Amino acid sequence: MLNLSSSGGSGNYIRFSPQANAWTNSNNEEIQLKKVVFDIDNVQTGWLLLAVGQREWNPDVALGKKGPQPTPEHKRGFMVTLYNKEIGAAEWSSNGVGPNMGLEALYNAVSAQRAANAGKLPVIEYTGAKLEKIGKGTTRVPAFNIVSWIERPAGMDSVQAQDDGEQQFTASGTVAQAAPAKSAAAQAVEEDEMF
Repeated sequence: MLNLSSSGGSGNYIRFSPQANAWTNSNNEEIQLKKVVFDIDNVQTGWLLLAVGQREWNPDVALGKKGPQPTPEHKRGFMVTLYNKEIGAAEWSSNGVGPNMGLEALYNAVSAQRAANAGKLPVIEYTGAKLEKIGKGTTRVPAFNIVSWIERPAGMDSVQAQDDGEQQFTASGTVAQAAPAKSAAAQAVEEDEMF
């Protein structure tokens, strides 16, 4: 179930910082996390190394099935996609104790409701973070409520449309003609009712 992939995705991500008690995006801007679709079907667990200028992800063979720890610096972590129109499809990953605890609680809550909502994904809402004492230190654990269950939004899997001024190249290296109409994926994103 929690098979974490090694792909980096689109590079669009969000992070929760227990120290700052804040969410940030891939531009390092603080954001207010609103209702998002939680991609429970593609949650991954594994060993994650985070250091200045370095990120190395080693996914488990199967969700929650620990493989050998690559180095002492690698910590247990996760990777999952969250989505709404505002942030797009954004990767949330962490190897921090607080975020790990928050993701595990969310995953367990969503799993308990899954059978009654077959084929759908949960819409979740961030409700704040609880200060927790862990060993000799403290952390903050992000908490979520399950708001509803919906069909997978079309925009969740779409590739972001390129800017009109950006040139696209064909396999032979020639400049491709820009299509004047919106792509089907861009149109699907606009048609998503809530997300």
